[in-house]
Amino acid sequence: MKGKNAFGCREPMLKSLKRSSRKRNRSAGFVTGALILTLSALCGALKASQGYASLKIAACAREAGMGEAGVAGASSASAMRWNPSLLVGGPGLEVSVHHSRWFLGTSQSALLLKRQYGRLAVGAEILYFNGGEIELRDSISSPEPIGTYDFADLSFGLGMAVEIVQGTRIGLTGRYYYERLQSFYGSSWGLDAGFIYTPLPGFQLGFSVLDFGFDMHLDGMGFKPPMTLRVGGAYSREWNETIATALNIDFLYRPFESEPGVRTGVEVSLFRLLSLRAGVKLLSSNEDDEIELISPSEFLAFGLGIKQKTISLDYALVPYSGLNLGLTHRISLNLEFD
Repeated sequence: MKGKNAFGCREPMLKSLKRSSRKRNRSAGFVTGALILTLSALCGALKASQGYASLKIAACAREAGMGEAGVAGASSASAMRWNPSLLVGGPGLEVSVHHSRWFLGTSQSALLLKRQYGRLAVGAEILYFNGGEIELRDSISSPEPIGTYDFADLSFGLGMAVEIVQGTRIGLTGRYYYERLQSFYGSSWGLDAGFIYTPLPGFQLGFSVLDFGFDMHLDGMGFKPPMTLRVGGAYSREWNETIATALNIDFLYRPFESEPGVRTGVEVSLFRLLSLRAGVKLLSSNEDDEIELISPSEFLAFGLGIKQKTISLDYALVPYSGLNLGLTHRISLNLEFD
């Protein structure tokens, strides 16, 4: 079965995708908490089925190498994927390109752009996931495939963020989702929203709602994107011209799947040239919606980056056994322009 995914016929594939999706200032704190509780209660009542499982995969190598934590500390144009309010800040124009390739033709690619105009910033994103060539069978026990088909996810996003007062930013991204499975097609619309508060230099608090989308129907089955709530903090400091450090921590919750998560990571930058990263993913939920520690096979993530003036290249090594992707490799290229 070289070059092909060992999946069975279309109906088991749909069920497999649905299963894998189910398995990811003081006043500001009160507002954030209220938003999380309200949205969690609302989504828990909806009991929606989930599609677009590929949206759970972090495309950005820097944040992926830091345990997939970035709601308050993501950088470059990639920050749009973690929290749209992070579009404000940094160089006037940034471009980020990401690519990951796994076994049997499975891959993910992303292109993100960011442009800043004073206190206002705009961004655009294209995210594509290719599931490779899938074998079609009459039944799971069928010895030989009767053909093949493919599976792909595509997402477009246009975002805007503004610094409403010094240290406080808000952002919003409108999204279009498209999914193809064999001869079936589906699409939907959604949005991301985010908030950033900077109480002290180098310290940020962030909150985001990602992939809040409307129903998409595929072969008579209804799906929604895997909406994710994230809240967390980040602290970064340049100690001298030789060393700088950064710490990110995210608490996440996927209400439709009752899936909690804790993600944290560190970055050490040397001589403004080389960055070493490590992170951990701590919590998840099993098929019975019981909270448990993440399997040791997915616990740790590592990464490194090289930067020369306005160009940086990042790499991350992240296990994804929960989504049957094994050990994944991420590469990101970031360009900055004044």
